[in-house]
Amino acid sequence: MHRIFHKTLARPKHAGVVVFVLVLLLFGFATTQILHQQLQTKKSVALSLAQSHVLLLKTALDKNLSANYALAAVAAREHERTDWFPSFAASLQKDYPDVSSFALSPDGIVRQVFPFEENKSALGFDQLTDLEQGKETLQAKEDGKLTLAGPMNLIQGGEGVIGRLPVYLPQYDDSEPVFWGFTNVVIRLEDLLRYVNFSDLDNGNFNYQLTKLQEERSESAIVIASSKQAVSHDRIAVTIAVPNGRWQLILSPQGYWLSPWVVIGDLLIVLLISLLFGRLVFVALKMREGKVNLEELIGQRTAQLSTSNLRMKAILSALPDSFYEADDDGVVTSYHSPRMDAWYQKTDWPIGKHFSELLGSDSTAVFRKVMERAKKEGCASGYEYYYDFGEHRRWFDMSMTYTADNEGGNGFYILLSREITERKAVESELRIAATAFQTQDGILISDADNKIIRVNSAFEAITGYKESEVIGALPSVISSGRHPKSFYREMFQRIKENGSWEGEVWNRRKNGEIFPEWLSISIVKDDEGVLTHYVATFKDISESKANERRINQLNYYDSLTRLPNRRMLTEEIDYLLTHIDLKCRRSAILFIDLDHFKDVNDLRGHHLGDLLLQQVASRLMDATRSGDSVARFSGDEFVVILEDVDISLNPDRIAYRAKHVANKIMTSLGQPFELNEQPYSMTASIGIAIFGQDAIGSDEIIKQAEMAMYEAKGLGRNHVCFYAPQMHEKILERVTLDSSFRLALQRNEFVLHFQPQWSRERKMIGVEALVRWIHPEKGMIPPGVFIPFAEESKLILPLGRWVMQSAMAQLACWQETTQLRDLVMSINVSVLQFTTVDFVSEVEDALTQTGVNPAQIQLELTESMLVRDQLDIIQKMQALKKLGVLISLDDFGTGYSSLSYLQQLPIDQLKIDQSFTRAIEESDKQASLAASIIGLGHNLGMEVIAEGVETQAQFDWLKNHGCDLYQGFLLGRPQPSNEFVITEDTN
Repeated sequence: MHRIFHKTLARPKHAGVVVFVLVLLLFGFATTQILHQQLQTKKSVALSLAQSHVLLLKTALDKNLSANYALAAVAAREHERTDWFPSFAASLQKDYPDVSSFALSPDGIVRQVFPFEENKSALGFDQLTDLEQGKETLQAKEDGKLTLAGPMNLIQGGEGVIGRLPVYLPQYDDSEPVFWGFTNVVIRLEDLLRYVNFSDLDNGNFNYQLTKLQEERSESAIVIASSKQAVSHDRIAVTIAVPNGRWQLILSPQGYWLSPWVVIGDLLIVLLISLLFGRLVFVALKMREGKVNLEELIGQRTAQLSTSNLRMKAILSALPDSFYEADDDGVVTSYHSPRMDAWYQKTDWPIGKHFSELLGSDSTAVFRKVMERAKKEGCASGYEYYYDFGEHRRWFDMSMTYTADNEGGNGFYILLSREITERKAVESELRIAATAFQTQDGILISDADNKIIRVNSAFEAITGYKESEVIGALPSVISSGRHPKSFYREMFQRIKENGSWEGEVWNRRKNGEIFPEWLSISIVKDDEGVLTHYVATFKDISESKANERRINQLNYYDSLTRLPNRRMLTEEIDYLLTHIDLKCRRSAILFIDLDHFKDVNDLRGHHLGDLLLQQVASRLMDATRSGDSVARFSGDEFVVILEDVDISLNPDRIAYRAKHVANKIMTSLGQPFELNEQPYSMTASIGIAIFGQDAIGSDEIIKQAEMAMYEAKGLGRNHVCFYAPQMHEKILERVTLDSSFRLALQRNEFVLHFQPQWSRERKMIGVEALVRWIHPEKGMIPPGVFIPFAEESKLILPLGRWVMQSAMAQLACWQETTQLRDLVMSINVSVLQFTTVDFVSEVEDALTQTGVNPAQIQLELTESMLVRDQLDIIQKMQALKKLGVLISLDDFGTGYSSLSYLQQLPIDQLKIDQSFTRAIEESDKQASLAASIIGLGHNLGMEVIAEGVETQAQFDWLKNHGCDLYQGFLLGRPQPSNEFVITEDTN
């Protein structure tokens, strides 16, 4: 091989070919690599230049469009006014000089612009229906976000872009916010482009094109700005996100990235080196010249970058935002802030620190979220975080971008941070004010001329007026007319002196209804002490007034009859005694009690009883004069106080008039009443007491009339009696009986006597337990004396429980004896006792405690009990039958029971009342009644027993007519248990 190479060299032509090929391959490869590196360098420079211009453009847009937020905040707060806009827009223009105009478009129609003269042609422009802007405007309304429309031809002339932010008004009844309209910021395109300074791209030998990408069709775009020459296909592009869209900056060289001459020269050099190795010096010089040109070009680009960096720093210094640069891990590598406040530390304080070292946990979480989104989407904005500077918390709004290197590896973050502490405070105050305004109390705000400028929803709910109906009107629009002018003059005088007034006022609703309210009025003054507004808050107190009336009604009037009650009655009598001169005059009180009213409730129900009381009250009012007082004292008791007029010194006059009124009342009440379309007649007992100034008190007067009423009842009812001092003795007896009875229950003064019950063969098969009272001083007190009193005072309940337990206990003792173990014990149950809720439980407890056989217990119920609540009676009887006890119906034939109803009851025995037994010997007609009862009982499958059998003739007659059992003095008297046992043994 070595020999062949030397042979080839020996041949110039061949050697030239070999050298040409070798040099051509070597330098051709080297030249290709150099050209590729130059191309990448130029594109990197162009990309950096494009990114710097895009960042300038993004910064300029964000700064100018942020004016929308301030404009929207004030518009939401002051949407009912229009006079604030010019001055506020003028102040905004100082902070945003690049904005050509500001505009408000309620409901999408431009209503206000600033500056006015240059932009008045835009007034009335409907953004929602316009063919060019309508789609984007509707999209902005639906999304509720800031949008950037354009570029477009402006109504006021020229070309520009429009930042539009929809404004929604919050609602305070949990409904969706209401769309109000848009705020608009107009930026002329030529101002925007001049700010970004695209002209230096022309000077940098670049063609450029700034376009707006269409989201629907990614291949199409709207050209915003471009160089005179079109960009070529060999280009670089940088995309930025703007509100509701993306803009793209495209750069291409003015011609080619690499000069064709350079390429040709390099190729010629390679070719010349290859052909003329002797021209090596020339080629070397040529290469050096190319290197020098390259260094000059790089120097120029470096200078341009330096200039761009200086411009960028100037822009950043002009912005009110802080600038941070962090690496891919979140470590701050660069920091810039224009603020020189004392609470900032030295300018390099965050550099080299991770963001988690600088922030609290909450803000760190926000940063992580923003960095993730920026790394994923390229940018993220609209996030808030806070930093605690000592005891002060400062709030910031940030925007962040992420840029990766060319190989897609580690990149870096750019963060712009703007302080929004004051804005957050204003927003908080606005929310608090709005919440306070929407209280349940009505609020009315008027100006210095007292013309209404604002009301809240509670005002609308209370008065019925909508806000639009009262704006501009005086508060007198809801005046009731009840208060004289002097009332309002005094009110405003108090407001002027004290700065506020509070009190009760009657006003009128929109529907004409007059209502009471508790009103508070305060005045508002400016910094110079000049009155600017009146603030009135009021609360509808109709309900509290109604409650007062209802309480008064409950305190002083009977709810059923609408008559004065006992409380008002006593106060009326006390008033007569203390305020009316009764020295030479007297008055009278009538105490009225309805006879047998309890039967109405028992027989016909409480609802008809209530209806009867209402009719009685009406008749009492008709039977008395207007000056007389009629009151319902309690239950079926009424009281009439006669007025004291035209009463002479003669006391007989008032007695005569009282008797006359009582007779008139008796006559009126004697007329049949109508209850459920059925006539019902009744009577009343009336007691009369006459009193004057010497009376002890209202309670004593009423008590005297009540005692007279009881005396009338004692005479057989349907009578009128005047009070007499001796009536106290009867009342004293009643009180003594009550005390003695209660004491007898405690001392166990009651005993049981047992009366045997016999079969027709004169075999004793049962006994009836009868209660007796052995008084330590008076001896044996007859049942006819204390039983009615016990039932009336409801003391029959504890007595009845004692009788039941004692009778079962005695039966348990007898069951241990051979002779008496099979006896059936009959126990009387009072009506009141049976109607108690826990009666069945009492019977069950007594059976459990004594252990007696339930089949040997027979409960005697009176027939009059059956006229009560039939459903309750049936249920209780069925429950008793489940316990196993027997049920006897006492006094049968004296009540009003229905035979069909009698068939539904689980009754084991019918007891013929002793009145029918005594009548057997008096007449055949009376005897036939007893026979009918016996036949009826047998037909219903019941056992029949007759009580009050006192003669042999009565016994024989009952036996002949099939009576099953007998009880009476003929066969055996009631005896104590010890004597009863002896009698049983002797028989």
